[in-house]
Amino acid sequence: MIPISGADKTALASPSGTYCTIWLVTRTDSQVFGFTDHDDDVTIGTQLYQSAVGYTRSDIEGHADLSVDNLENIGVLSSPAITEADLHAGVWDFAAVVISLCDWSDPPHAVLILRNGKLGEVTVDRGYFRAELRGMTQAYTRVIGELTSPMCRNDLGDARCTVDLTPFTVTGSLTGVNPDNQTLYDTARTEPGPTGGVSITAVSKANPGVVTLAAGMGLPDGTPVTISACTGMTDINAVTLYRSPNEIAHTFQLGIDTTSYPAYTGSGICTPLGGDTGYFDFGVITFTSGNNVGLSMEVRCYVPGQITLQLPMPYQCQVGDAYTMHAGCDKSVTTCHDRFSNVVNFRGEPYLPGIDKIMQTGKQ
Repeated sequence: MIPISGADKTALASPSGTYCTIWLVTRTDSQVFGFTDHDDDVTIGTQLYQSAVGYTRSDIEGHADLSVDNLENIGVLSSPAITEADLHAGVWDFAAVVISLCDWSDPPHAVLILRNGKLGEVTVDRGYFRAELRGMTQAYTRVIGELTSPMCRNDLGDARCTVDLTPFTVTGSLTGVNPDNQTLYDTARTEPGPTGGVSITAVSKANPGVVTLAAGMGLPDGTPVTISACTGMTDINAVTLYRSPNEIAHTFQLGIDTTSYPAYTGSGICTPLGGDTGYFDFGVITFTSGNNVGLSMEVRCYVPGQITLQLPMPYQCQVGDAYTMHAGCDKSVTTCHDRFSNVVNFRGEPYLPGIDKIMQTGKQ
């Protein structure tokens, strides 16, 4: 039970009560922020609680059986302290939160603490942020033990994997950035990429755009491919799909409108994905300078000179940004054995019979 003084009980019961909700948030980088749902800023001691954040609180659900208390907070990105780029960068994820009631007419008066906890992952949807506050009993919901899987459950280089990433790590700096902030270039990267690439001879400005190749690729509709080293129409240098191929004319549709793109000026390679992988596929790039310093992102696919990320970086990348990047692992036993010679630490069960074997009747 939370002790409440007689004066507080009277004030809370009054229809003209002067209480508001305040949030004290301590991010994982030790920065502290205060927010309130009052229509004016509230200062308690030296801490300012901003009123311009525009959040809407929900009821706090609590239980006596150690199940997780939770509250969801929804707000508009209207505070200078909360930017969409910061939310995408994850700096607000897992921040410590104290929620209290405060008498805004007399801030130094008693502050009634309602909940302690941590934020879960903060998400952004069309200009709104959504943050779930997880109660202190969240720690008791952690799953102990593991499920079997054909793929490895380790992350490359972690304590159970034990692979030393030093021989598989490179450093460099960006020589180009696509407008999507997701496709990056470093002409110094010559590590091997996937095989089977075919030269591009033309790209139309149409809806949808059509790519003409020097030879057929023999791939079915919907096969994922990546385009690299295309000049002029550099926006298409990213992962796309091999749509409605015409193997006789050696063409396929990009599936995007290219009428507003710059004109294609030459070169380019179309490489199929899904077979052999590039050296840095499933790896991680970490920026050591620039707007994204200290932030990391998984690599979706790599071909020499071009790095396509799983998601755009939260802050704009620039030519000259320095980075480190290590090779990836597709978590298969073959890669573990052939590339890393580490199958003794493989944490997967690729030879365990599946559900079909378990459910099979008759001949065993």
